[in-house]
Amino acid sequence: MKKTASLALTILALAAPLIAGELQIDLDPELTSISFRLQATLHSVHGSAALTAGSLRLNTESGDMTGAVTIDATTAETGNKKRDKKMHGKVLATADHPKIVLRTRRLDGELALQGVSDVTLHGAIEILGQSHAIGVPAHIEIAGDHFTASMEFEIPYVGWGLEDPSTFVLRVAKEVQLTVEAAGTVVVID
Repeated sequence: MKKTASLALTILALAAPLIAGELQIDLDPELTSISFRLQATLHSVHGSAALTAGSLRLNTESGDMTGAVTIDATTAETGNKKRDKKMHGKVLATADHPKIVLRTRRLDGELALQGVSDVTLHGAIEILGQSHAIGVPAHIEIAGDHFTASMEFEIPYVGWGLEDPSTFVLRVAKEVQLTVEAAGTVVVID
C-alpha cells in the first residue's frame, strides 16, 4: 500500500507542471507555410508568404497568451509579376508596412499537452499600421516537445481598409482565405 501511495504521489508531482503552468511555444519558419486564396472572376488567385518568427507564451490555467507571429509581407507572391507588383504597391503597401503581425491574447479550449486539440486563438492582426481583433480556429497536435498546427480563416481585407484590387472586368472577393500549416516546439516552463 505504501509503494502504491508513493508511486501515485510521484506521478502527480511529475504531472503537476503539465496541468498548471506556462508553455513556451516557438514556431519554426522553415517548417511553417502560409498560403492564401482570393476568389476572382472565373478563377482563384493562390499565393504564399513567409513566416519571419513566432514565439508565444501560454498560461495553461487562465488561457492568457502573449507573444507574436510575424509574416514578412514583402515575400507575398502569387506567381504573376504584374499582379504581385499591384499587391505590394497598392494593397499591402509593403514598402511602408513590410510586416503583418498577429499579437496573441488568449487561447480558448482545452489544449492537450500530448495528442490532438481543437482550440481558438484570439488576438489582433496588425496590418497597414492598424490592429484588428480576430479569432482563429486551430487544430493542434503535440507529440513530445514538438507540435503541428493547422489553421484556416478568413481576413476581410477590404473591410479592414486595404485597397480592393478589383477592376471593371476583373472582380475579386472582399475577403482572402488564409491557410497556415505550422510546426515547432512546445516546452513547459517551471
